[in-house]
Amino acid sequence: MGILDRLFSGHGGGHGGGHGGGHGGGHGGGHGGGHGGGHGGGHGGGHGGGYGVPPGGYGNVPPPSAGGTVACPSCRAINAVGARFCQQCGTSLTPSVCAQCGTTLQAGAKFCGQCGKTVG
Repeated sequence: MGILDRLFSGHGGGHGGGHGGGHGGGHGGGHGGGHGGGHGGGHGGGHGGGYGVPPGGYGNVPPPSAGGTVACPSCRAINAVGARFCQQCGTSLTPSVCAQCGTTLQAGAKFCGQCGKTVG
C-alpha cells in the first residue's frame, strides 16, 4: 500500500494515521474524525474513546456520593454519612473552620475559599 493510499484510506484500523477519518479503531492519530476508539490524538472529533480530562475535571473535589454515603476527600473511599473519620485512610470527614476568617472549610481543603489562608 502506497503512502497516498494510507493517507486517504477512510475505514482501515490499525496503527496507521493520517488525515482521513474513518470508522476503524487503532492507535493512529490524524486530523480526521471517526467513530473508532483508540489512543490516537488529532484534530477531528468523533465518538471514540481516548484519554482526557474527566467531565468534572481534576482536583481535590470528591466524586458525587450515593445516598447515605460520603466520599473521602483524600482517598475517595465511600463512608457512611455522619462518620467523623474515613474508615480507609483516617482523614477527618468533619469540616473545620478557617483560623483567619471563621469560614467553614470543606473536609480536605488546603486553602480557605473565602480569604485564601493556608489550612493546617
